[in-house]
Amino acid sequence: MASVGVEIEMPVAERSTGDPYGATSRYFENIHRQKIDQGESAVLKSVGGRHIAVETSSVLTSLDNAFNNLESSIGPVSAEEDELTVLDRAIHQELEHVRNALIDDDATVINFSEHPNTAITPGYYHRMRAPKPIYDYWVGYRRWNHMCGIDAKAHNGPTTGVNFQCAVEALNVVLAASPAFIALYANSPFEAGRPSGYMENRLTIWPRMFSCSRFPCDDRLHRMPSAPFKDLRDYFSWMFGPGTSMHFVTPSCSSDYKKPERLVVIQGDPPLLEFLTKPAWKGKDLHTSEEFTVTPSMAHLAFNQFAHFLDARIRYALSDAPFECSEFFEAMERGEGRLEELFAGRTRFCYIEGRAPGANFPDEQIRRLGHEKVSKSVVISPSAIQKGLITNLVNSKKLLSRYRWTDLAELRRRAVRYGLKAEFAGIRVKDYCRDILELAAGGLPSSEHWMFAYPEFVLSLGKNGADRAVEDFERLPGNTDERIRKIVLKRKMIIP
Repeated sequence: MASVGVEIEMPVAERSTGDPYGATSRYFENIHRQKIDQGESAVLKSVGGRHIAVETSSVLTSLDNAFNNLESSIGPVSAEEDELTVLDRAIHQELEHVRNALIDDDATVINFSEHPNTAITPGYYHRMRAPKPIYDYWVGYRRWNHMCGIDAKAHNGPTTGVNFQCAVEALNVVLAASPAFIALYANSPFEAGRPSGYMENRLTIWPRMFSCSRFPCDDRLHRMPSAPFKDLRDYFSWMFGPGTSMHFVTPSCSSDYKKPERLVVIQGDPPLLEFLTKPAWKGKDLHTSEEFTVTPSMAHLAFNQFAHFLDARIRYALSDAPFECSEFFEAMERGEGRLEELFAGRTRFCYIEGRAPGANFPDEQIRRLGHEKVSKSVVISPSAIQKGLITNLVNSKKLLSRYRWTDLAELRRRAVRYGLKAEFAGIRVKDYCRDILELAAGGLPSSEHWMFAYPEFVLSLGKNGADRAVEDFERLPGNTDERIRKIVLKRKMIIP
């Protein structure tokens, strides 16, 4: 049975001024009350006396990396035929909850993939950062420049269920589609109150974050590999093999790497595949230096599945019948699909997590320029494209045979800077976007083709969200600060 879901990150601003906003306790209390009022069982979660999330059986309303970047994770939704339609209804309801909860704080979601006018300082970073211990590890131990993302850089991350036998092929297709996802949904042409020189400045975060890491592998693991992944063994070897350094583990082997818990750093920071070969390792608690002896297990592999930052990832959960590390390495050694077979039988689910599309939301300008379906399709459309490509996998794989992988990697880089104007080696990203939409439409029933209305509108207009913002900036009177503030105030999210 097919499944879909989505992780929607949302930049927020003060409704009356457009200035950056940080979620207060009242926001989560309002979310909690709305969900209780509609009969859901909802849990309000707090850390250090601050509310940070509301969880129901199907939605987690929370924060991404900071209180100025809200996040709603919806799904998974499974249905016989209309799972995207069910997901769209859930998205609509969740965005209504978010909008209503923000009204009391005179705040709103804005149609950008990064707040255009946030001054990043160490003081602002420490005030705004979500209280999640993983950030202590990333900043203090791995020495990442996590601060560069504190201006609400936000994506629309579709998730699409797959089986392990085709997971790597699906991953390759979604990675190959990145130039189109980026060009269609580029929506961050400003940073710190100035034009950034990029259409999707949001995606400059990864080289900036990892360039100062103590582990060189971190900068490599956000960049497209030199060739498509051959199989699951190739994927795990690239992510966890020689030349890499594993992340922390937790005493309980929790599956949620952002959940507050004790963080144990393994002595020597070995590659994860090396870590799994030995019976025990020494480790220390990141905060207290308490020593632990850690026995490696497959739960540690599953926990570290977040460890790369490509435009798409394979995500999964082990079943209640775990397998031994020796079984894993035996399947790795034998090849011929044995690893895929092993995981298919020992996991509860597997899905592709898309990360390339920037956050876009319907606003008054979109409603004025397009018809009703355009506004309604803005948020669901990345999920429709990804699901369509994966459902139409046989034809989508032909995409890889028509282009050199390295050319697509360079086209992706240029799409970050130039958006719809990007081209490389004779490939015009606008043409590539049309091919991607045609393939995706071939994977969905005609009743769901309305979900492509927004990307089709972008191509017909020749302007994505970033283009429209830059056009407004160049047309409006006033100095730079005044013009950007006016654009932010014009881009309040509406619910069609």
